Amino acid sequence: MGKVVKLWLLIGMVGLAAFFVLLALGYSGSEVEKMDHMIISALTAYQPGELTRLFIWITNSAAKTNEWLSLLVFSVFFIIWRRQWLEPLVLTICLFTTRYGNFFLKDVYERERPSFHQLVEIGGYSFPSGHAMISAGFFGLLFYFLAVHIKRTWARRLVAALGSLYILLVGMSRIYLGVHYPSDVVAGFLAGGSLLLLFIILYQLLAVFILWHERKS
Repeated sequence: MGKVVKLWLLIGMVGLAAFFVLLALGYSGSEVEKMDHMIISALTAYQPGELTRLFIWITNSAAKTNEWLSLLVFSVFFIIWRRQWLEPLVLTICLFTTRYGNFFLKDVYERERPSFHQLVEIGGYSFPSGHAMISAGFFGLLFYFLAVHIKRTWARRLVAALGSLYILLVGMSRIYLGVHYPSDVVAGFLAGGSLLLLFIILYQLLAVFILWHERKS
């Protein structure tokens, strides 16, 4: 069963990476641009102040400072209270890989941000969305670790549902605030999701190795 699960994780990782490559090759095409503008028009048609403030709060919750704060709180909890170090280690590597991987990809594609509808000021390139990539990769892995250590099924499902909703809202906030095209966000989800599955595979392999080493000792 474990080998089957890892196989499906591997297939999913490769599939998400392949879809990212396809989108990266075609994001400047007329059909993608048309879809981008349709989604932007739909999400920005109604922008009351309360909703704008909510999306600013959501987008800021996934900003750099809060990423490191989340990692610190998670690490302290797992190391001190649960006496586990593997999860914080893998999560730390994931954050570095996802963040600096996003920098690399943006420098490769050099897509300019939307200039016609920005509610907040931001610099840098647009493709893929860093917030979407990090929320799917780093925060996705954080929610995964929380879920797998919860015994009750309903609680695990609740954590998974809340985590998925949070990731989706972070991506939507980037479009609503006018700092990314929808294709940037989708690309971020694909790249981040691929890294999420990669680090889940890595975590499971390391956990098996540690268990084998302890039994051998």
